[in-house]
Amino acid sequence: MLNNTLPYGEDSGKTVATLPVPPANSGHSSPIWVSTDLFLLTPRDPEALDRDLQIDQRCYRRLDPEYFAWLKVRMHALRAAVIAGRVSGVAFEAMRLRFNEVQAQAITMFGEADLLRAVRALDVERYRPPMPEQREPVTPRNARPEPQVCQERIVRARGLIDAIRDQALALGWTLDRLYFHEGYDGRRLSTRSGLICFIGPAHQIGEVARESIEIIGPPPREVRTRFYNPDVEQPWIRRVAL
Repeated sequence: MLNNTLPYGEDSGKTVATLPVPPANSGHSSPIWVSTDLFLLTPRDPEALDRDLQIDQRCYRRLDPEYFAWLKVRMHALRAAVIAGRVSGVAFEAMRLRFNEVQAQAITMFGEADLLRAVRALDVERYRPPMPEQREPVTPRNARPEPQVCQERIVRARGLIDAIRDQALALGWTLDRLYFHEGYDGRRLSTRSGLICFIGPAHQIGEVARESIEIIGPPPREVRTRFYNPDVEQPWIRRVAL
């Protein structure tokens, strides 16, 4: 800390947290908890609380010199992200103000010398900040299927395509347009994904034409959609000669 400040910029002239330094051990000894995004928590009964807390999705840790050092390193990283254009100046300013408050509390509680020693000694790679509790995941509607389910679906779809393969190839389809499914188990569909990726567990294949192949949905509705061949001209595309 230089001139009663704890800088989080490396170079002179950079933004620093400029707060008056209260004397160490000035009577404020009640522990406080600080979240990883720099919000403060001062509980009424600190002795009853663990070192790490989680309130909703926000994780807190009881402030100590090592945790303060880690938060300071985070401010360095955030400032670098602002310079690189990945974080807005407004977001940085909000974090800077919260860091200033944490810094003032830390200096009061632990003293400048202890904080500086913690900053110099911190092993960023080994330090483990508070992390959210691991809870049973809630499966969203669009969650990717399990690999075994994917495999069974692909096997069934391949059998349907095998039955119309020769007809489709004769009409101008390629094997990739019919069968390509790399990354299908991760649901990473792309313009390269073949017909095989769009056939559901209860689908059937209907009309096979040069421009498209019909996919028939499950009963009772049997909704019909089409998988279009991007390698051939489609009737709705008009090419204008220049």
